[in-house]
Amino acid sequence: MQKNSFNSSRFGGYLGRILWINLSNNGIKEEIVPEEIYKKYLGGYGLGVYYIYTRIKPRCDPLGPDNILGFCPGLFTGTPAPFTGRFMVCGKSPLTGKGNKIDGEYSNGGWGDSNCGGYFGPAIKKAGYDGIFVTGMAEKPVYLFIDGVKNEILDASEIWSKDAIETDEILKQKHGSNVKVAAIGIGGENKVLISGIVCDKGRIAARSGLGAVMGAKKLKAICIKGNKKIPVVNQEETINHTKLYIKRLNKHLNNKLVKLILPISSKFTPLMRAFKIHFKTFSVIKSLGVSIFAQFFNKYGTPFFTDICSEIGDSPIKNFKGTYKDYPKKKVGKVAFKNYLSYKIKPFGCFSCPVRCGAILKVPELNLEETHRPEYETIMSLGGMVLNDNLMSIFECNEYLNRQGIDSISIGGVLGFVYECVENGLLKKEDFKCSEYPNGFLPKWGDSEYILPLLKMIAKREGIGNILADGVKEASKKINGSEKFAIHSGGQELPMHDPRLYYGLGLNYIVDPTPGRHTAGGGEFSRLGPVNAFMKGLKIKFSKNFEKIGKYNETGAKFMQWFNGLGFCAFAQWCGRYPILNLIKSIIGWDMTLEELQKIGHRIYTLRQMFNAREGAIQHNMSDRALGIPPMKEGPLKNRTLKVEEMTKSFYRQIGFREDGVPEEKTLKELDLEFCIKDLSIAKGILK
Repeated sequence: MQKNSFNSSRFGGYLGRILWINLSNNGIKEEIVPEEIYKKYLGGYGLGVYYIYTRIKPRCDPLGPDNILGFCPGLFTGTPAPFTGRFMVCGKSPLTGKGNKIDGEYSNGGWGDSNCGGYFGPAIKKAGYDGIFVTGMAEKPVYLFIDGVKNEILDASEIWSKDAIETDEILKQKHGSNVKVAAIGIGGENKVLISGIVCDKGRIAARSGLGAVMGAKKLKAICIKGNKKIPVVNQEETINHTKLYIKRLNKHLNNKLVKLILPISSKFTPLMRAFKIHFKTFSVIKSLGVSIFAQFFNKYGTPFFTDICSEIGDSPIKNFKGTYKDYPKKKVGKVAFKNYLSYKIKPFGCFSCPVRCGAILKVPELNLEETHRPEYETIMSLGGMVLNDNLMSIFECNEYLNRQGIDSISIGGVLGFVYECVENGLLKKEDFKCSEYPNGFLPKWGDSEYILPLLKMIAKREGIGNILADGVKEASKKINGSEKFAIHSGGQELPMHDPRLYYGLGLNYIVDPTPGRHTAGGGEFSRLGPVNAFMKGLKIKFSKNFEKIGKYNETGAKFMQWFNGLGFCAFAQWCGRYPILNLIKSIIGWDMTLEELQKIGHRIYTLRQMFNAREGAIQHNMSDRALGIPPMKEGPLKNRTLKVEEMTKSFYRQIGFREDGVPEEKTLKELDLEFCIKDLSIAKGILK
């Protein structure tokens, strides 16, 4: 291995090195990162997009050897800063960005990234690196062992075909219980385009199909061991700022009024629907809103959203065509937050998290001794999307998805698509023949019996599962008459937050460089909670006026870029005043303002967009049903339709792009992205 000497004593928060792995030639080398790169791009997908954009072969096959897969912790990740244990997986997505022509041929793949918590991100830093970038393609299955001293590419024949949890356990037996593992399951091995990368036996970098990229490279896992101390410029000040923040947060966690309200909150969900009280109401009542969000994350986790969101129209029901009447309170109540309390054996929190919104469960009915509690997105994907109210089915399917590394959000879109195809006679019993059911089966709304068999067919690419494994957009091309049942944006299935309720969220599904993502950026998702309490001077607005929605989304989009670049969990934005500028000073040593952070966010967003511009992957398509075309005739989403053109043009003008989404040359110069200007002619030629 080629090594570079590097003295990190003068830096804080980062190690100053990244690691490059070439699986085609077994090359391993370290590279020193100039300080100016951190100042311009921070960490996370900021660092990731800079190195991938400048090193990747344009228009390469996402599943080929030239794609680069980056594992990039945030700049704060691994430090004492609360809520900053995240890392991003980055690369060219095989799922999104298909459609535009370059030199007479259709492009294949756009910018892809996926955010993950747990403990793998800090482990990268503790091994001595601010990022790991993998290129090439191995001849046979391999895994990486990385400790910053003897980094190795090792034979993975023993663990290939194992699920992600089995892989984690085998590698810990071999390398020690203190190693951290990121692995693919059968889904990634089979290049299922809705597969992700699993850490901590159930935290998944699930979106953008990057598990398939890892599988295509025949890279089964990355196993990391390290004990390096992450430098902090002023340890005493860092600890003091952290303690004061935790003290304030604890007051919210112990708010007695909220403790009385939360356990009975589900009784009031019909009133929330009737009086149109949405989560963004809590963004106005800042202090109480912080207490509410902090406490329900801490006690109930994201399942707390379940019955509320289904009532108010936030949760898509019956493949985006149903309402709370199709999935009424008596059904959703069977899978809502209170049902998980008796199964909880211990809390689970990611590195540096003071709230610990996760939980480890024991489910005797299924002989599950230890399993992660399903998240809101998973519950509604497996529940409301197909009208399933069987709690045991959700436990069992969640565990399977975690083991095989399949994105539970995309799987919800696929299930809804399948059930509607069956309802309309496009798929028959014989279409579902498989080894487990040689005569086939027929999934129907509200019936949970065949969900798990269908998931197995997708993970194994068996029978119809081979078509469904590529996501609903591609599947709809192969099942005649099914296109209107395929709900997606740019090829990626939508989250369990309906864009017809929150128009700004719908805008973000369309314009963000990774389409169909609720946490990627945009003001309206941030405004679901008291985000404006997070930082002095941060003002994220929302409006019912479509042009203003586009204009206001700019602030939120920029904010989420640097927020992700520092390694924050999205829930930190709703947990009260954060000493962000103080910690940047005490950890990294930089004097920085909100305006400077917003400019960094603008730079990261623009470079992600330029990746898509160069690849011909800028698209402004989302399924008509999700846009409200035609509008629903009843329920909370009655008569609601997104005006896409008004929103997108307004947003692009505000952020310094052309109305078709290509960044203006002036914007590139202002953001020190002159190296992208040469690629503008390609982008403009594609999108004339």
